Amino acid sequence: MRPQVDFGPISARIRDSRLYSALRRLEPCPRVRTELRGTTVVHQDDRATHSMLLLDGWMALSKMLPDGDIQIIDIMLPGDFALIGARHAPVAACSVEALSNVQFVDISATAANGYERHMDELRDFLAAEIVVTQARTSELLLRMGKGAAATRVAYALLELYIRLDAIGLVRDGACFDFPLTQQQLGSFVGLSSVHVCRTLRRFERGGIVSYPTRTSIRLDDPNQLCEIAEVDLDALKGSILVHRESGITAVRQSLPGSGPQAPR
Repeated sequence: MRPQVDFGPISARIRDSRLYSALRRLEPCPRVRTELRGTTVVHQDDRATHSMLLLDGWMALSKMLPDGDIQIIDIMLPGDFALIGARHAPVAACSVEALSNVQFVDISATAANGYERHMDELRDFLAAEIVVTQARTSELLLRMGKGAAATRVAYALLELYIRLDAIGLVRDGACFDFPLTQQQLGSFVGLSSVHVCRTLRRFERGGIVSYPTRTSIRLDDPNQLCEIAEVDLDALKGSILVHRESGITAVRQSLPGSGPQAPR
């Protein structure tokens, strides 16, 4: 029997009233799925026609080569949507892995493909999520194609910082939980774990980052990271964040049995 997972309070982000209303009308009692860190929730090439709303934790969307090498395409944070498959494209392009203990809701294509107004609202929200996902993927690919190791790592740290700050998960200035291993961070930015280790050590020696705990990181000099990553922080925020009226707390708190559950 698998152990229960204890979850802390969700961030006060995604309390988007339109999203909340749309979800509740689609499924008055949606099932919250709970999985442990390291679980592959979806395998690439699986049959899939659903979307996913992450309520708590971190997830990775990744591709695997025949030799086992993995490239993380995107990282999902609380409140993020991912389109896993569609009615006319019913195959999962990526695997989805829990980078930490997670809670999420699957949204079926059948449930979202109606003509009611609240379904239109949900599709608008999904479209916005796809746009910002493309924006951040484009920013990362640009640096993977043209940037040095330091540029790639600096960009990844800034992107995660911006997104976590928007959902209230940054504390003490610029400190946040960081469940990624160096190997996983390398898979995200296209570097070996050795290159990632050397780059982070250089950042630490330069006073750019520090590690309050083994599972957290603090950006001590975001301006320097911006110079290394060649980004304008405000412009990046405008392109990779969905403009919301509020956050996701209402979604999670309203779901039946939203307390700790045993993974199924």
